Amino acid sequence: MNNWIFVASSHESDGRTFTPDEIFRRRMEDKFWGLGEKTPNRKNLQQGDQVVFYLGNPRKHFVGSARLATASFPLSPKEQEDFAHGTEFFRASYGVRLNEISIWDPPKPVIELLGGLSFIQNKQHWGTYLQGGVRGLSEADFSAILQGNSSPSVCSTPDELEKQTEFALETHLEEFLDRNWDSIDFGAKLERYKEGDQDGRQFPAGRWYIDFLCTDKLTGDFVVVELKRGQTGDSTIGQVLRYMQYIKEKVARPDQSVRGIIIAKDIDEALMYAVRGLPNVSVLTYQIDFTLSVAKK
Repeated sequence: MNNWIFVASSHESDGRTFTPDEIFRRRMEDKFWGLGEKTPNRKNLQQGDQVVFYLGNPRKHFVGSARLATASFPLSPKEQEDFAHGTEFFRASYGVRLNEISIWDPPKPVIELLGGLSFIQNKQHWGTYLQGGVRGLSEADFSAILQGNSSPSVCSTPDELEKQTEFALETHLEEFLDRNWDSIDFGAKLERYKEGDQDGRQFPAGRWYIDFLCTDKLTGDFVVVELKRGQTGDSTIGQVLRYMQYIKEKVARPDQSVRGIIIAKDIDEALMYAVRGLPNVSVLTYQIDFTLSVAKK
């Protein structure tokens, strides 16, 4: 059994704006959630999985939970008409039926839960982790949302503090890449892969999430960009190869290749030897420089 977040965000369609509340209310009345053919994680949804519902701007709340009564299935023409309710926006090609629906009163503001949610690594820029329509959750994070648990992690030793500080810097590196994408030299012109509300950052790959999924503007091939976050070279290589294989099987066309880029503060011996045997994986390093200047009195 897996756990998921289903996300509803504002959309312009049929000459009007559909708010997250309206979308959620309609789907709960139908006991159904619509999906597109390319909705991330659509094929991974199974009967019995649990979901929580998140409403984006302006609400930014978790508002309920449910269990999947079916796996993702293609809708018949009649089902498409029934669930469309006379609009193109609500028309779906795929979907899941819902049961055990619970609508929370009051809802749970995401800002009050951030400290207890491990999948939101950058607490200042948390919005990017709640995009893409369907997102996987660990059992711990799912329980934290249900229980309203916002217990922040505490560093008890200097080593733990150093590791958390390093992790925070690497998380801010992800934010820096996001904000300065077009001015960064990746060795090729990379374009973020966009699918629906997904902009390529924290792209769903089954139960995992790719830091950045891109395409090469020149060749059209997919490129997985992953930050090495305080883990061993072996772990990083295994992670990138797993993501690359997922994209090859689930996202890329037969004529598209997939390669990987690892961004690391430095290269340890394990990582150095590993990438030598992988012509489709490269490593880029970064530096953080601080300059101090004397303030004028």
